Amino acid sequence: MIPRRNHSQDRSTPFDNALKIFSKNNNPEHENRLRLQKLVDNAMKSDIPTGWKKETFAVGGLSEVGFSKNHPELLLIVSSQGRGIIDCSKFELTERDYNTDFDWFNSYELWSMGIGKLADEKITVSGLCGGGLPLLSKFGDGIQYMATEWPIIDLIFEPNFKSIYKEDDGKHCFRIFHDYELRAFGFSSNGEYFITATSSEINVYRKEKKV
Repeated sequence: MIPRRNHSQDRSTPFDNALKIFSKNNNPEHENRLRLQKLVDNAMKSDIPTGWKKETFAVGGLSEVGFSKNHPELLLIVSSQGRGIIDCSKFELTERDYNTDFDWFNSYELWSMGIGKLADEKITVSGLCGGGLPLLSKFGDGIQYMATEWPIIDLIFEPNFKSIYKEDDGKHCFRIFHDYELRAFGFSSNGEYFITATSSEINVYRKEKKV
């Protein structure tokens, strides 16, 4: 005699079985995210890496930034209120222009004409319209973008060719940014300065000279 099946004890469906297969415990993407988060957690939680100094400038409506190639210490800032220049070597705002015609800005080719000392230079910019600053310097310092807790963004500073993806290197790296909104980040052409920027402020970093 064939025993009757008790359907009340087995109500699983193909959909239920699929959920089991793709549950968090069996989801490779989830496991990989946890692995990456562990790597981020290995980094030192400090917004100022060893050997660097930082100054923060409030900039309302910041949209783009770009370093001069002729004068790598000079940073052009484009905002809804015009243009400004920060001398990163002195942490000083040295020039200001309130011209908002924006005939000096090209959002497709991603450049802006400078002002003051940079008036004759067409500066490549990065920000709201795209673009990108160098993420690796000639000294081997790098900045790594991570988003394991999206929409929170992490920026990891990797000194001297270190990599956040190597567990042994993690303790030498720094989590310098942990926030929801990021507009631009990267190095100057000479690698002695780098920035992180949002729509309302910009953090300027200067590499300190070894004594």
